[in-house]
Amino acid sequence: MRESDMKDHDLLEYRRREFTALVEIERDEQNKENGGWVTFDCFSRKQPRGYSPRDTELDLLTLRVSFASVAGLFPSIGESEGRWVKIEVASQISENTISADVVMFGDNAEPVLLHIASVSPIELSNWESAIFMLAGEVRSPASFIAGVLDVSLRESGTLAIAAYDVGQGNCNAIVDEHEFPRVFFDLGWAPNFHARTRPSHQPAFFACNHHTAAPVVLSHWDMDHWCYAIARSKYDPVNLTTKHEWNQEALKRFWIARAPEIEQHQIGPLARSFYDALTRKQLMPGISAMLLWPDNCERIRFADGWLEACEPDTRQTRDRNNTGIAMFVRPKGKGPAILMTGDADFPSIPSLATNHRLKLAGMVAPHHGSTITAAAVPKPMRGSPKKLVLSVGDGNSYGHPKQDSIDAYEAAGWDWTVTLTKDRQECSRTYPPYPPKHEHNHGNILLKFSIKAKDPQCLCGCVRAGNLCLIPSAAPTSAAVAGVKKTRRKKAKTATTP
Repeated sequence: MRESDMKDHDLLEYRRREFTALVEIERDEQNKENGGWVTFDCFSRKQPRGYSPRDTELDLLTLRVSFASVAGLFPSIGESEGRWVKIEVASQISENTISADVVMFGDNAEPVLLHIASVSPIELSNWESAIFMLAGEVRSPASFIAGVLDVSLRESGTLAIAAYDVGQGNCNAIVDEHEFPRVFFDLGWAPNFHARTRPSHQPAFFACNHHTAAPVVLSHWDMDHWCYAIARSKYDPVNLTTKHEWNQEALKRFWIARAPEIEQHQIGPLARSFYDALTRKQLMPGISAMLLWPDNCERIRFADGWLEACEPDTRQTRDRNNTGIAMFVRPKGKGPAILMTGDADFPSIPSLATNHRLKLAGMVAPHHGSTITAAAVPKPMRGSPKKLVLSVGDGNSYGHPKQDSIDAYEAAGWDWTVTLTKDRQECSRTYPPYPPKHEHNHGNILLKFSIKAKDPQCLCGCVRAGNLCLIPSAAPTSAAVAGVKKTRRKKAKTATTP
């Protein structure tokens, strides 16, 4: 996005403020211009002891800037993944500052640009570190988590999997014979810096809550996997902060997630604020919407599959993507399974390494088509639909999907079946009261367990009303094409500060 499109904060009174920030890095060494992207997930130390989850008016700010820009200001940034820094942020550009996008959510969010003046390492207090490790937070029994999933899947008929088009993000679901989402795996949406990747009509994921409020299994805490739960964001130019309004319907359901196990994987202030919102929502007496994975638990089985705790190998220790939850769906414990990975690379998913009899009919593959361990790609079962989906937004700034990954999937036997959610098709379904020409484009992809199984189909209209229609399995699909990196916008002109 050009800086001329940015909201002009240089007209406001000059302001400067310090924040404490968790550093998240998406490296891309093939991108010679940007080198990847850095996210600063910030909070202000306005409390004597720093961050306080009991304060509902937290001062939050999330910034995103190219890796190359940060490296010029703070050369050791490459060693700061998962670590905390102190950053000084200014409302106006000046010499030796770097410009950064303010990360916001919701279609109403105007683009905002701030300027980072300094970055330096900082250590959190033990008390603060415990906050972001979710230390001492209540864990839920595995039996209760399994029961929540089983209740949600009662009387579902023939199951299938949906990979919904949310732009550069991830949202999958187990759907019943009527296309109704019964269990979500992630509930993501493209943040404002990837707004151009969103579909023209946002899915209304809760339009078909005819049975129970579909629970959410959260693969991990990256914002693009849960931020559908943010209805809108508002930037405060006086305090240089953002405030987020929660989607109340998203909070009225159980969320299943893992707590970090080591400090390198701690969650940031934005995710912690979401966690706090879920824990404040009481769904049953004494039971909140947040169900944390029990300690020392490798797998949770339910009637139609299992959840699995991902564990990074020694090469992946620093990568938080590989420390969440993977989901295998296998209806009634029979036939092949379909795997949903979130962002987890294959070596971190234990069943792929230990269960050599495991057969897959489909898969929502890792991390939007990013680089994966090619030698570890699981093979599809012969005679199955063997559909592989990449949840990815067109024109994303990471260059997803990567050609090497597409090649690896095809070499493993997913040939001609690699499908991208960004490859949208016209949906011409009509239900009263919609007119015959009420059409829309989407990339909602259907994954089935058997070629012979009927496609699920809504007969009441709520799926169409919610933009949850799935592309028919018989519809032709485009060959997967690798992404193209978006060129970074031009450098801002230096403004004269009053």
